[in-house]
Amino acid sequence: MRTNSFSSRSVLAAKLGAALVVAALALTGCSSGPGERSETTLTKSADGATLTVTYVAEGDDVVEQTTENIVVYAESGIADRAAAEEQVGELVEQYKGIRGVDHAIEFGETELVETVTMNYTDLDVEAFANATGAGAEEDPAAVTKVSLKEAVASLTGAGFTEVE
Repeated sequence: MRTNSFSSRSVLAAKLGAALVVAALALTGCSSGPGERSETTLTKSADGATLTVTYVAEGDDVVEQTTENIVVYAESGIADRAAAEEQVGELVEQYKGIRGVDHAIEFGETELVETVTMNYTDLDVEAFANATGAGAEEDPAAVTKVSLKEAVASLTGAGFTEVE
């Protein structure tokens, strides 16, 4: 019984951890400079989870990223709301106190919705990387810009589709 619980916890944590992977991918880029403000949204669904990433950018500079994970319990092998709360409730603590990050998980009767918003103009990159294990390719303290072009290319390469 304990093994199944661990297995379910791993599956759900991996699905919610996709937000961290997206953020880590974004932290690898350098951008070219300011310009017109735009919004770009990409999405991917698999195994009962839908991940949507929205970038707000000025030119090629991402200034904000919002990631929304929707996990349907039945399709993800999670028994119910109580099981989901037990398995991922600790994720909320992971983001507390990180400047530039807002995080919330809403547990419904049939699904949960996790939302992570990162304000790159105010983000404490080093604290984010330390808290999540999402390392940048270079020193986290040296990363100051995120390239929209590179972030979108990384996500589309990982199977995401751009929403028109």
